[in-house]
Amino acid sequence: MGPATRYYDLMEKLLNRVESSRVELSLFPAVLNLATMADITANATCGLNGPEMYCKLVEHVPGQPVRNPQCRICNQKSAKPFERHPIEYAIDGTNRWWQSPSIKNGMENHYVTITLDLKQVFQIAYVIIKAANSPRPGNWVLERSIDGVTFEPWQYYAITDTECLTRFNIYPKTGPPSYSRDNEVICTSFYSKIHPLENGEIHTSLINGRPSADDPSPILLNFTSARYIRLVFQRIRTLNADLMTLTQHDPRDIDPIVTRRYYYSIKDISVGGMCICYGHAKACPLNSKFTCECEHNTCGESCDRCCPGYHQQPWMAGTFLTRHVCEKCNCHGKAEECYFNQTVADLSLSLDTHGKYRGGGVCVGCRDNTAGINCQSCAAGYYRPDGEPCQPCSCDLHGSISQSCVPDPGHATPSTQHVINVSVSYMGYPYCQRCNCSVEGSTNTDPCTLPCICKENVEGENCDRCKLGFYNLHGDNRHGCEKCSCMGVASLCSASTWAYENVSNCTHPPSLSANQNVRQYQSYVVSDLGSSYYWSAPELYLGNKVRCTHTTTPPQKRECERITCILPFFSLYQGGGVKITDSRYGQPVYPSSPVTSHIALLPENFLVTETGQPISRRDFLSVLANVTRVLVRASYSTEPSAVYRYTLKYTHTHAFQKCMLIYKDIHTDIQEYTHLYTPKLT
Repeated sequence: MGPATRYYDLMEKLLNRVESSRVELSLFPAVLNLATMADITANATCGLNGPEMYCKLVEHVPGQPVRNPQCRICNQKSAKPFERHPIEYAIDGTNRWWQSPSIKNGMENHYVTITLDLKQVFQIAYVIIKAANSPRPGNWVLERSIDGVTFEPWQYYAITDTECLTRFNIYPKTGPPSYSRDNEVICTSFYSKIHPLENGEIHTSLINGRPSADDPSPILLNFTSARYIRLVFQRIRTLNADLMTLTQHDPRDIDPIVTRRYYYSIKDISVGGMCICYGHAKACPLNSKFTCECEHNTCGESCDRCCPGYHQQPWMAGTFLTRHVCEKCNCHGKAEECYFNQTVADLSLSLDTHGKYRGGGVCVGCRDNTAGINCQSCAAGYYRPDGEPCQPCSCDLHGSISQSCVPDPGHATPSTQHVINVSVSYMGYPYCQRCNCSVEGSTNTDPCTLPCICKENVEGENCDRCKLGFYNLHGDNRHGCEKCSCMGVASLCSASTWAYENVSNCTHPPSLSANQNVRQYQSYVVSDLGSSYYWSAPELYLGNKVRCTHTTTPPQKRECERITCILPFFSLYQGGGVKITDSRYGQPVYPSSPVTSHIALLPENFLVTETGQPISRRDFLSVLANVTRVLVRASYSTEPSAVYRYTLKYTHTHAFQKCMLIYKDIHTDIQEYTHLYTPKLT
């Protein structure tokens, strides 16, 4: 079985195997005999300089005259076609043949070179050479080249295994040729035997028998790529009986009957190969040249690049078993071209057409005032109203700090798209004077409309100051101001920047009477949680948290998937012998939708766990003075749900109170010690 048959059998097995497993194949054109369309040359041909006689090689007894020498004439200028043997006859598909001059014309005729130009680069599967009326060549080299200048060996052939070492410096492969590497170059004597004396064949397979023959590797694909193929003959195969005669005597002294029998002859050279389409074309028609009909969104004569707009993934060659289709970039219909950027791919910044951040396609030339990797944003100087195309910002020079506005999701930098509307707490554009009513202290929908309606703990014509006994005017407080917390020693307080610190010097501590006993006031036993589960905060969230009073803590971020469920933000703080819980019930959470909850550490936001009653400020501070446990309920739903992300964070207060010193006796000392530990609640 020749290499061509074995190659087709291999392809059929691959097709059947892949078809049975329902895997989409890469595409490959048919294998053709490329030699029939090649340009071929030889540096020596018999009869070029006039008629010359040659004789066929037959067995004879040494020292005896040759009977029936079967001699003929070779003359390239002869009118008789059968006397001409040009090199073109080696690839014309007929029984005619090419023939070299015999060594009767000089020993240099051992060295003959034949070159085939395939006119473009192909993937070569095999080379088959058929001798005519002489034995197969003895020592020679099969070479390949891409440019016709630099040739590399494909395989060495030698008369004996010894000559593989002495002539080519390569350890011989015994028996039929075999390969251990995809690009291994071997030397073999398997095809250089004297017999048959004529019509012998040499089969050189460049794919079969190599490690990745079933699914060619890039190394094998590169090894088998060639435009030029060269046969470098170096020694004619001779009978052993004539070998010593030819090596020890001057050819001019040898009987011409002997030297006329030694020449090269080739009646057919077949080169099995196909277009290089890198697994992206199944047809390669011949126009002025062979050109791949590319598929898989690839372009180029050899399908060696992705087509414009299809660079979401980098171009890759297909193999027999694996397709590598070029993917379309997702430019949201705003661009036709893109390019692949590896950094963008590594950072997962490019959105593909399946809605996943996968690949590195970057759109080029975004239209309709869009910009961005996927033309997903408005260009500078444009904004996108909800559900509308990008429009010019048209920022008013009087009310804006920049001519650019926020591109998405439809709002601009102060003062919005056209910047002609005055902020809610100002009036009189373009001079913008502040409205009378305090936004923080009033309940007015429009702070510029009088009269000002003050919040519960706020007073003043403009609702801009706290009532006596209250402090820290803040818009997020529904009462406006917080009640002073002076431990009953004082009823008035003022803002202070002294927040909290440990006592380092206590020279006048308050005296206590002797024989003080500690009596257990209340005790609690936590029951089995049953089907309820809780997140338990780490040590970072335990201990003295007085300085966190009134801060927003803990932001609780949860995500629920599959169904709608109720996740009450149930925070359990335990400390000072008291357990308290978040007073809020909870809120609905929808599939895959993150929800963030904030709770301010204020007494009114918590209940005593056991009684369900609001906690007093004193008990609340005692809990925060030594928090021993923080639990957050994971879920509250009668249906299956999944909580898969949760974060917790404390933040510290920024404003504090200082209680007024209204006593001059020992109570003054107590007051001073008190406000060391009492933060101003904000």
